[in-house]
Amino acid sequence: SSGRRESNEADFVPLGLTKKEKKALKKMNSAKAAAATSPKPKVGGMKSDGFVQHERALANRAYRFQGKGGINDVSSVKSTVENVEKYMGKTVIGGLNRQLSDVDYERMTVKGTCKILEKEYLRLTSPPRPELVRPQPVLEKHLANLKKSWKKRHKNDGGVKRDYNWYCSQFKAIRQDLTVQRIFNAFAVEVYETHAKIALEEDDINEYNQSQTQLKELYDSIHGHEDKEANKGALKNMNEFVAYRIIYYVFLSGNKKYDGGSSDIFKIMLKLTQEQRNDPFIRHALQVRAAVADNDYHKFFALQDNAPTKTGCILMDKIVPSIRKTALERICKAYRPNVCAFFVLKEMGFDVEDKNDYMLGKEWMESCGCKFDGEVFLTKDSVLKESTLGVKNSLI
Repeated sequence: SSGRRESNEADFVPLGLTKKEKKALKKMNSAKAAAATSPKPKVGGMKSDGFVQHERALANRAYRFQGKGGINDVSSVKSTVENVEKYMGKTVIGGLNRQLSDVDYERMTVKGTCKILEKEYLRLTSPPRPELVRPQPVLEKHLANLKKSWKKRHKNDGGVKRDYNWYCSQFKAIRQDLTVQRIFNAFAVEVYETHAKIALEEDDINEYNQSQTQLKELYDSIHGHEDKEANKGALKNMNEFVAYRIIYYVFLSGNKKYDGGSSDIFKIMLKLTQEQRNDPFIRHALQVRAAVADNDYHKFFALQDNAPTKTGCILMDKIVPSIRKTALERICKAYRPNVCAFFVLKEMGFDVEDKNDYMLGKEWMESCGCKFDGEVFLTKDSVLKESTLGVKNSLI
């Protein structure tokens, strides 16, 4: 039998060996026989069936599949859908290994097919999809509706009432659709000009600044190519918005948190042609700059009363608090011991013919530490201080 044969093999000792060698050989044969008759090893409750499954052997086999092209590498491969970014221009924007932002997605280009007019603004968190982007003809129709609706917003005509936040969201969505389709023509200029004016009317200085910054780039890119069909009429309001930019930088120059106002104005002035300097919008803006630089409050308020546009007047309103503060300090030093309150308020731009505006002006002066004896401003007895009415000089 097999058991007897294994036992005989274990006892077999060749002739000619020493006693010590015979003992070692017999011990080795006994170990082999014992291993042959022992049960097979188990791993994880499964028999090996001739396949070694202990942890060390499994680890050695797994090691052969490590590295590039191995098991772990295969599990990290992205699907075609996840890799769609590279087909939308990701490699051009900043490389496959960089995490993209909403600004990067806006730099990707698509051709819109959406026919829906209204769309809320949402930041892009993935590449733009053509079915969610409106082409220019649809955007043109929606812009016309927005402009018409904005003019009627205060009329009680039974229609749906929209607040400024809704209008702002609609304009930002239009701007986003223009960007992802690379539409930088006369229509794009009209969108940004309209949004800039509406933002100023609602005291949204941040949205105005975004629009005017983009307008500058649009004007520069279109200049010299205005004869193209898509660019016709794009520069008709350029001087008007250059003037607004000058006044805006005058406003910023009075803010302690911003130290680039004066240099920005200087850069604009260097680029102005003689024809532009003679333009009524730009001429008025340059006069405003000079009045503020000279602390000429009388001329400043005269220029505000004769501003060419409502938008320019609104921008000048941003500068009014600092001008009035300077005016009050100078009047207190120049007129001693007292001066007529009507005269002072008129010099500081208040409408003294309007009773409410007159009382508002007098209240503001009192908050600055001014003393009155009836309608007489007691300059000698007044100690000026910051107004306690909480008027903001800046929205930054």
